[in-house]
Amino acid sequence: MKKYTRTHTYQAAHVGNESNGTRWMAAVTDSSPYITVDLKEMRNVGECQFYFTKPTEGHTWRLEKSVDGKHWQVCAEEKKLQARSPHVAVGIGEARYLRLHILRGDAGLWEWKIYE
Repeated sequence: MKKYTRTHTYQAAHVGNESNGTRWMAAVTDSSPYITVDLKEMRNVGECQFYFTKPTEGHTWRLEKSVDGKHWQVCAEEKKLQARSPHVAVGIGEARYLRLHILRGDAGLWEWKIYE
């Protein structure tokens, strides 16, 4: 007989592993949750797709970009609570770093897909 186990892991690295068995979750005590991605070099980012946990409850968010990880510029945001999956940001432009702030909704991501 096969033995099955369930493991919950919430590390930031999981937002890009394309696995439905893992996700990133902010700490429950985090009052301003965000997650940052380092693209390792300058990239011309065309689109980001955010697959939030509990998508039917809705989310608001703000996406920022940076060339140095110190100075940030807002490049997309969803101010109205939206229940959908994925949430999509387009036309981000040149960046090395991306930072997603989850303003409302469950503070977690199943997946964050980034396209040039």
